[in-house]
Amino acid sequence: MAIETPSRASKREGPGSKNTAGLDLDELRQLWLKPLWLVLGDAFTAEPNTQIVPHLWRWSDVRPRILEAGRRISAEEAERRVLMYLNPGLNGSPGVTQTLFSGVQLIMPGEIAPTHRHVPSALRVVIEGNAAYTTVSGEKTQMQPGDFVTTPNWAWHDHGNETSTAWTCHSSWR
Repeated sequence: MAIETPSRASKREGPGSKNTAGLDLDELRQLWLKPLWLVLGDAFTAEPNTQIVPHLWRWSDVRPRILEAGRRISAEEAERRVLMYLNPGLNGSPGVTQTLFSGVQLIMPGEIAPTHRHVPSALRVVIEGNAAYTTVSGEKTQMQPGDFVTTPNWAWHDHGNETSTAWTCHSSWR
């Protein structure tokens, strides 16, 4: 629900007033500054203004392709064997939104995705495969389908599959 509150600026010249108040805009640009009132109408809209479009990735489409990736590229080559979900509105840029990266990860039997860490926090929902594990900050935890697993930002972690079946999860990073 959008809440609109009239401001003094909007009463004087409408939202997004173009009055520069005599400020030197070139000087401000060099300092990486800009008056909010010049872009207020674009920055604070009553309705969302985004390139993001709704999209549905069907598991019946995704699963055979991630399994094919597992046959064609090793964990060593890929480091993280993930097929990224791309929002059609972002013209091929990685991400389902401008601030959320997401995909499906595959770990084949006997594989371990190398220990690493990253700035974004991560969340995973296990889709299939029993008794694969994740180790976060030295603590090893078994994962089952339906489990929701979070990894704090900058925490060392890895994932492994000591079973005889492929393991997949939906992963998102923010």
